[in-house]
Amino acid sequence: MSYYIWLILSVLAFVIEMNIPTFFALFAGIGFLFSALVAYFMPESIFWQLIVASIFMFIGVIIFKRNKMADSPTSNVGTHNEFVGKFGVITASISDTSEGEVELVEPILGTRSWPAISLSGEIEMGSEIKIVELHGNTIVVEKK
Repeated sequence: MSYYIWLILSVLAFVIEMNIPTFFALFAGIGFLFSALVAYFMPESIFWQLIVASIFMFIGVIIFKRNKMADSPTSNVGTHNEFVGKFGVITASISDTSEGEVELVEPILGTRSWPAISLSGEIEMGSEIKIVELHGNTIVVEKK
């Protein structure tokens, strides 16, 4: 394979790396770059070009797994999951079939009062609750 094809692949991998928030394409780009060097000095050695590219990609996988980069949890900020675990008080009785009102300790999206349903059973007015899910504008709560 000609060295300029490896250079094009390397540039494409670096461009992809700039557009996605991981370091996965970085190792492919480095591997392609070193394969371009091998292709420049040994143009007939496709075997060694592929081996060099594969080694750098394999090193990338090892680094990812060792540092547990791919296993790290993402932040809940900006998603509906950031509401889960917040506490409040029932202001109108709710059950798993009828909607009521909940006054939250911390305001969410600028308001403390939210429509809610119970995860299981009825919860009386004045009971403390914890948010377990969010369905559209309605929060699903359980008794604290």
